[in-house]
This record gives sequence, C-alpha cells and structure tokens, in this order.
Amino acid sequence: MNMDTQSVDQTVSAMAEVLAKYLNPEEVRLLTRQWQQYSTVSVKMMQQCVLDATRRYPELQDHKSDIRKGFWDTMQADNQQTADSRSKEISEKIPASEVVGAFYTVMESLSKQLTASESRSLFQAVHQAVSQERTFKGHVIHMGQFLEGNRPPVPDDEYLLNNVIQLVYVCLCDIVGPVEADDILFRAAETAKQSYPKSVVEKLF
Repeated sequence: MNMDTQSVDQTVSAMAEVLAKYLNPEEVRLLTRQWQQYSTVSVKMMQQCVLDATRRYPELQDHKSDIRKGFWDTMQADNQQTADSRSKEISEKIPASEVVGAFYTVMESLSKQLTASESRSLFQAVHQAVSQERTFKGHVIHMGQFLEGNRPPVPDDEYLLNNVIQLVYVCLCDIVGPVEADDILFRAAETAKQSYPKSVVEKLF
C-alpha cells in the first residue's frame, strides 16, 4: 500500500469499519475522534491505533491480530479503488484512437523507406500542401516533425487523415515516381496492419 495516497480520514474510516464488528457505535466514535488528531498516515500510527483500542477495551486483546489485518486489508482495498478510479479518469480524458495510431505508423514507415533527402522533400512538400488545402482549415498539422522522429498532433478524424494520405501519395509520385510510390505506400499499409485492424488501416487509404 502506498502511504502517500492514503489520508488520515480514509485510514480512520477503515479502522472504524473494522472495529464496528467488535464495539458499539459510541465506543468506535470515541476512538476515531482520538485518531483524527494524527497529521499523517504511518505504520507507527497504525500500531498505535491498535494499541489504543486494545488498552481501552481489553476484550479486544484476543482479536488483536484480526483487527490489525482488517485495518490493512480495508485500507488496501480503498487505496486500490482510488487508484483504479484515477486510472479510469485518465483513460477517459485521453481516448486512444486506432486511426491516429495507424496514421503515425504509416508516416514513420514511409520515412524509413526513403533516403534522408527524399524524406525531407516529401514531408516539406506535404506540410506545404496541407497548409494550403482548404479541407484542413482550422487544423495545424506540422508534418515536418516526422523528420525529427516526433509525432505531431493530428485531428482524430479518419476523413481528414485520409486526405493527408492522398496528398502524401501525390507528393511521393513527384519524388520517386508513381510505380515506386505505390510500392512504398503498400508496404507502409502492411506495416500498419501488423499493429492495427485491417479495417482501420484501410480507412486511411
């Protein structure tokens, strides 16, 4: 369990939950009020709380190990729930798009198949074509970033990404000729299909 992510309130609540099996509500309240004074959660705090409970209520002595284990189990369950919920929030904020991932893979595969000079000419030409194309108004796609091994932000829109691929094909034909351009794009598509569903990749072409 990560102590840093556990608050004193959460810990005291976990302890109250466990003690409710052994004590009446008023007795639990008396103990928890005392534990609220702690400023941070620590193993020492945990041990002290168990000691406080068994000193004040000697009948708990026989259940000492069960109470200690109950505290830890409850706190770990709460902690895991919090972590899961945070992880879910993050994944909901950043939806993973297979179309965008496939697009990046295609662009990177094209770059690997060309010489440095051809790659530079291609991405510069595509960048210029994208910035002039009316379809992309409102979207800034820095195609030149692929030359630096980066992945520029692109719209999560299969129609727009399909248009970028069409421009790439036109520019590629100018640089290496239509026959070679067909072969290079075919190989790039096949590379993308190794990581993404065939139907997703085909939407780009």
